Amino acid sequence: MIYPSITDWISAISAMFSAFISGGVLWVAWYQIKQVKLQLKNLAEGQKNSTLMTVLELESEMNRRKENLDRCNFDLRQYGIDINSSEKQLSEDTLELFQDKIKVARENYLNALDRLSYCIIHNYLSDRDWKTEYRDILFDAVDNYSECFGVSSRFWNTKKLYEKWKNE
Repeated sequence: MIYPSITDWISAISAMFSAFISGGVLWVAWYQIKQVKLQLKNLAEGQKNSTLMTVLELESEMNRRKENLDRCNFDLRQYGIDINSSEKQLSEDTLELFQDKIKVARENYLNALDRLSYCIIHNYLSDRDWKTEYRDILFDAVDNYSECFGVSSRFWNTKKLYEKWKNE
């Protein structure tokens, strides 16, 4: 019978120790991968929430600007009603002021819509997800304010998205 030598024992113990260390390294690697996966999941959730907050903020700003535009239009209509029901004379200065207010309010609203269009065109927001939400708003704006979307329009993102959605 052959007995193992000291070097055989040392080799066997070294191999067992190496296997134990390798097992520990594998466990640490598995644990780290698990942690990275969890962090990526949390990061994706945070990104999703951030995108939603951005959309809600853009939508809120757009609604605020649309309300301001509507208020200016209502004020002008109320002025016309007041003129018709009283002995007041139509004031050209007041009409010019209303026109300026409406022009500024319309431009602010269209700027907010253009910003949203930019985000959709450049894939900051998913076209597929937001098309159903904003298609009618975008089409109404372009159709109602067509004079603002000519060749030299500053709202080219809105115009580009309008053309894209119109052709789909």
